[in-house]
Amino acid sequence: MNRRSFILLFFFLMGVLVARAQYTSDDGDFKVDQIKGCAPLTVNVVSTVPPCNGTTPCDMDYEGNNNFQSLAFSHVYTQPGTYTLKILFQTLGFDQITITVVPNTQPAFDLYTCGGNEVQVKISDTNYNQYVISYSDGTVMPPVPSGSLAKDTHPFGSSGNKSVSVKGVNLGAADNCNAATQSVDVVPTLATPTITQLTVLSADQIQLDFNDVPNTLYKLDIATNAGNFQQLQTVYNATTTTVKNLLADDNYYRFRMGVFDPCANTTAYPTDVIASANFDVSPQNNVNKVTWSTSATGISGYSLSKSTAGPIAVAAGATSYDDTAITCGTEYCYQLTSNYANGSKSISLQKCATAISTNIPSVVEDVSAVVTDNSVALQWTQDPAFNAKTYTITKATNGNYIPLGTSTTPSFTDDAYATDATICYRIGYQDVCGNSSPASVDVCPIQLSGTVQSDNSINLSWTSYSGWKNGVANYRVEKFDDQGQLLQAFDTGTATTLLDDAEDFTHQVYVYRVTATAVDAGIPVSVSNVITLIKEPNLFYPSAFTPNGDGLNDEFKVVGQYTARFEFKIFNRWGEQLFSTDNAMQGWDGTYKGNIQPEGTYVFKAKITDLINRTSEQSGTIVLFRKR
Repeated sequence: MNRRSFILLFFFLMGVLVARAQYTSDDGDFKVDQIKGCAPLTVNVVSTVPPCNGTTPCDMDYEGNNNFQSLAFSHVYTQPGTYTLKILFQTLGFDQITITVVPNTQPAFDLYTCGGNEVQVKISDTNYNQYVISYSDGTVMPPVPSGSLAKDTHPFGSSGNKSVSVKGVNLGAADNCNAATQSVDVVPTLATPTITQLTVLSADQIQLDFNDVPNTLYKLDIATNAGNFQQLQTVYNATTTTVKNLLADDNYYRFRMGVFDPCANTTAYPTDVIASANFDVSPQNNVNKVTWSTSATGISGYSLSKSTAGPIAVAAGATSYDDTAITCGTEYCYQLTSNYANGSKSISLQKCATAISTNIPSVVEDVSAVVTDNSVALQWTQDPAFNAKTYTITKATNGNYIPLGTSTTPSFTDDAYATDATICYRIGYQDVCGNSSPASVDVCPIQLSGTVQSDNSINLSWTSYSGWKNGVANYRVEKFDDQGQLLQAFDTGTATTLLDDAEDFTHQVYVYRVTATAVDAGIPVSVSNVITLIKEPNLFYPSAFTPNGDGLNDEFKVVGQYTARFEFKIFNRWGEQLFSTDNAMQGWDGTYKGNIQPEGTYVFKAKITDLINRTSEQSGTIVLFRKR
């Protein structure tokens, strides 16, 4: 007989003896059938000396609280604890015995599946002195002691769902404790596991998810890079585990999971292996370089996720990916998923990088300028390949450029513009990557000027517009009245002068501006300053007239342009007023009070108020001839 069998037999025999024992009080005056057991525990007083009856009664205090009951030979202890059972005899006095009631705890045990329809029971509970294992096929094992020997291996005659019960028993105690029962699927062959997903949680932790068969023991192995496998941990009744204290940013790790048969002490490993990826992203000039290293065994392809786009498919043999669909200064986050032929997935740690570029931004080539009163509004376009962060505007007055201001949009207004100096601008910008563009060409707004000639014709001239890459296609001069009504427009092509000699005696005030259109389509027009020119109310009159009734030159009239009010007077050489009128259409017929005046020289005076309420006076002489 081996040592383990001897110990089991010893505990079995002790249990039989305990089951038949009676326990004597301290002074030997009475006996009970139990002194220890699980709650609830029934204790019976089985004999007394002398006898307790109606003739010689005795009183019992079961819980030591001086609550005596006469001739009470049985009691149920419902709560765990240590009690003193006392009996008061009329002739002998008190006698007592200690009763111990322990919690009715179901034993904790692990139940392992083995091949060949076997199971192994391993009791982890230590609350009891020994344990009894029962199987659903009717087998009841002899009690096993608490500790390392509290286990058993049992073959079932067939596969399928079975149950196993374990009950705790204390030496010298009642066998009244509740059993714990577990069910188990008994199988002829253990199923090998599959790690369904690997997820790198952080730089030092990896989570593994796997398909678990209850009551089956698994051995998890790990290998660093291409190194040998080493046992990492035993997995039982779990579907996930987290491996810690790794260097996932410096290595990749391979994992495999085997099924362990505790009855045969053997481990069977599948061929499937899953690996993490040592994954990284590095920003380079106009490209985010995504790289990884891993074990390619079993991988059918990769899927690269990007924070700003959908998944990117990558071939199985690849170890890097160049992402050029990026914008400088923008952060992008990537994560690699390794897809295995068996359906498993390995998900890397997410890595992020801010895109960079060292490319010099393109120069601003097309700037439009619109002059309004004492300001000029600048508007420009730039190469959309570059994302501008800040525009810088410099200004030159008669050739000396100095900083003027900044803008975060492609527009700027200078409120200190004047046409009495040559003023030009330059535009530059810094992109979001910190790279600076060259300054633009000189942007010089159109400066319009004009003069009114003695005959009231108008000469206009303006500076050529500078600021567009391919220049001006056409200038257009617009003429307005003083109410802003467009009177006429002139297309001058690329010429920068215009003579406006059109006769118009209705409008005395003219407002001009020049609009330039670029050669390239889609560019806003540039507009000059506005100038206002006023024509003079010139007076016209003859030097002589012949009032002889022949219908020719019979009256002397003074004619003025742009006349609102008119006063006209005639004097003879002695200063006597001969004629006056405020009707510009009425002339002097050479008479005074109906009398024909003699030939000679006369003086006239004219006072005119023009359309803009300016008053002018003019005087002169006129010769009167009489034809004979």
